Amino acid sequence: MKTINISGIELYLFKNLSDFDNITHFVSSRKGGCSNGQFKSLNIGFNIGDDDHNVIQNRKALSEATDISFGNFTFARQCHGSNIFFVDNSLRGSSSADEESSLGNADGMITSLPDICITVKVADCVPVLLYEPDNHAAAVIHAGWKGTVNKITGKAVEKMIRFCGSKPGNIYAGIGPSIGPCCYETGNDVYREYMDKGFTGKDIMIPSKQKDKYYLNLWQANKKQLTELGVKPENIEEASICTKCNNESFFSSRASDGKTGRFAAGIMLKKK
Repeated sequence: MKTINISGIELYLFKNLSDFDNITHFVSSRKGGCSNGQFKSLNIGFNIGDDDHNVIQNRKALSEATDISFGNFTFARQCHGSNIFFVDNSLRGSSSADEESSLGNADGMITSLPDICITVKVADCVPVLLYEPDNHAAAVIHAGWKGTVNKITGKAVEKMIRFCGSKPGNIYAGIGPSIGPCCYETGNDVYREYMDKGFTGKDIMIPSKQKDKYYLNLWQANKKQLTELGVKPENIEEASICTKCNNESFFSSRASDGKTGRFAAGIMLKKK
């Protein structure tokens, strides 16, 4: 990834997605906003304890930095599931200014329409951005351990194929900053679920020195879903940035005992 700073707002961009002029994408950091305490400073998440006024001001600052209209930011009500919505013009701007107007319970969104910035909020879970240039279709995914084990990223690719005519070999993917395999220690319950769902690679569930403990590699688990459906490895860019190790730049739930803000990852198609 590459980093840019616009008016104090620090943004991370995938190099592969930056090659396309007809999309805008970003991963925000926690720097450049007005929130305080555990939410310092660019918290974009409502209903987590921060003042709503601060969240709106932060989102407006993000809007200016990305040159995306505030009313085009579109959010779902994330629930650590594997639901994916197709976003049309009637849903543009859902939850841009409050949580209550979100488009419903979903952790993934797909669109083939311009000027809709489908966006997820994150604090350790994996943000995944997808773009298929031939059919001008995009997806954004919020993949925690539950969404990942239920193959939300693979489901997004399948829906892009079904509803947008996308071909897997033409899809470009960015796997963003999240808690890394260096820090994400889990127990036997998570291990068994991943084994049952076919995530048997030793690079996904890495044995810990502690008995019945494993380090989960969410990056590799989501990459596996992409490549198994035909996305080319060379079209996948991994940030490989652990949010817990880098919690001065990114919000991390595990680095703050669950009381923290949210950074954002979004993608928007431009008119051809």
